[in-house]
Amino acid sequence: MPRWRRVLLALLAAAAWLSPALLPPPERRVPPPPAAPEPPPGPASPRLIVAYSLESRVQMEQRVPVPCAPPPPPPRAAPGWQQTTHGTHLYSAHYDSRLGAHHYVRVVAALEGRDYDNSTSLFCQLWFGRRPLVVEALQAELWLSAWRDDASYRPVLLSCPIPREHSSLGHRPRGVALVRRPCAAAGSMLAVPAQPPPGAEPRRKDFAVCVKGLDFPREDISRRLVEWFELNMLLGADSFLVYVYSAHRNVKAVLDRYSRAGVVTQFPLRLPGRLPNSPAARSRYLRAHVWQRRRTEVVPYNDCLYRSLRSHRYVVPLDVDEVIVPTSARTWGELLASLDPAVERSYASISARNAYFFDGFPPARESFRYPRHHHALRHTTRSANFSPAGEAVKSFVSTERALTVFNHYALGALDPAVGSSHLLDTSLAQLNHYKAGCEPLLVRDCEDNFLRHRVEDTLVLRFADELVARVEPVLRELGLLPR
Repeated sequence: MPRWRRVLLALLAAAAWLSPALLPPPERRVPPPPAAPEPPPGPASPRLIVAYSLESRVQMEQRVPVPCAPPPPPPRAAPGWQQTTHGTHLYSAHYDSRLGAHHYVRVVAALEGRDYDNSTSLFCQLWFGRRPLVVEALQAELWLSAWRDDASYRPVLLSCPIPREHSSLGHRPRGVALVRRPCAAAGSMLAVPAQPPPGAEPRRKDFAVCVKGLDFPREDISRRLVEWFELNMLLGADSFLVYVYSAHRNVKAVLDRYSRAGVVTQFPLRLPGRLPNSPAARSRYLRAHVWQRRRTEVVPYNDCLYRSLRSHRYVVPLDVDEVIVPTSARTWGELLASLDPAVERSYASISARNAYFFDGFPPARESFRYPRHHHALRHTTRSANFSPAGEAVKSFVSTERALTVFNHYALGALDPAVGSSHLLDTSLAQLNHYKAGCEPLLVRDCEDNFLRHRVEDTLVLRFADELVARVEPVLRELGLLPR
C-alpha cells in the first residue's frame, strides 16, 4: 500500500476516535419567524434601508473629545466673515438637533487656496463655559468635483458633533472656534444662536425665500423687486432672507419697506479674505470671475437654510428674476400637498423646470391690459423648450432633509438614503425665468434651443388683478410710480 494511503487511513481513524466534546458544536438552527405580509410597494421597504444608513452615518461621524489644558476664551466675533489662521474663513454657526439625540454645530465657512487638502484636520472648540470641548470637525465641500474647479476660496460646511452626554442634558454651546491644532488659542469665536426650550418654539411657517448677494449699485430694479416680492407672497412665500452686497437707493428703500413689514430680513454681505470689497471693485470682480462668484453664492444659501431650520418647512433659493409658478394649483402649499407623500419623504428638494421669458419676446395681447412697469405681467411669451431636465431648475428645499444646498437644489441630504431632488413634471409647475437675453457663455446653445422657438404663456396672469392691487399702493407709498 502506498505511503500516502496509509497516512490518510490513519487520519480518518483518528477523526472517528475523537470525542465529540473536542469538535465544534453543530450549528444551531433558529426556526424562522412567522411569515409577515409583504410590504406594499413604495417607501415602506426603503425606510428600513434609510434607518440603517442614517444610523451608520451618525455612528461614523461621532468623535472622541480631545483632552486639552483650557486655552483662554476667545472674543466673540462680529457677524460676517471671520478669518482664522491658515486660510480658514468662518461665516456663521448654527445648532442642528434634527437627528434625535445626535446634535451638531454646523459652521458655514470657506477654505482659501486651490490646492487645499481636505484631509487636513480642523478642530472645533465648543465653548459651554470657561473651558472648551474639543472635537475634530467633519468637512463637506459645497461643490461637486465634476464641476469646474478654479476658485481660490472654496465654501464648505464644517460639522462639529456634540457628544450625547452633553446634548442629552440640554447643554448648548454658546460659541464655537475652529483651529488647526486642537488646544491652540483661537483668535475669535462665532456665536451659536440660543435654542428655545422644548415646547416653546413657535409654529413653523411653510416657505422662506433665500436671495443670494444682491449687487445692484447703479441699476434700479425697485419696481420689478416690488412686483417680485408680492407675486411670491401670493404664491405662498412667508419670509425672505435677502443678502446684500450693494444696492441702488431705490432698491434699498424697497428692502427697508418690506423689512419694516416683517417680511424681509436683510444681511449685509462681503467677500471673504483678500477678495475686493469696495463696491465698484467687488462688482467688477464678480462679473469677471464667474466660477468664484458661483462658489461664493452657496454661502448665503447655506446660511439661509440653517437659519430657517426651526422657523420654516422649506427654503426656496431664488434669484429676483425667477418665480416658481404652479400650473394648476393656486399656491406652493397646494402644489406640494397634491404630491404623493412618499415624494416629500424620499427627497431633500423638489424642483421645477426652467422656462425663459426673454425681454425681446413680444407679449401676449392679453398682457396689454396691465401697466408697463409690471414686468412679469407684460412678459408672457417664453421659449417653447424647457431647459433640459436638471439644468437651471429651482427648488423647494426641505429643512428636515437637506444637509447642504446650492443654487438649484439640495446638494446633500441629511440622510444618505434620501434622494437629492425630485423633478416635477411641467404639468404641475414651471420656473418662470425673466431674462434680458442669453448668458454670454451659452449664446449658441441658447439661440438654437430657446430664442428660435417661442410660445405664448399667460399662466401668471391668473394672479394679475390681485397682483396689481398689491403692487400699486407700495409703489405709490415709496414714490416709485412712473410719471
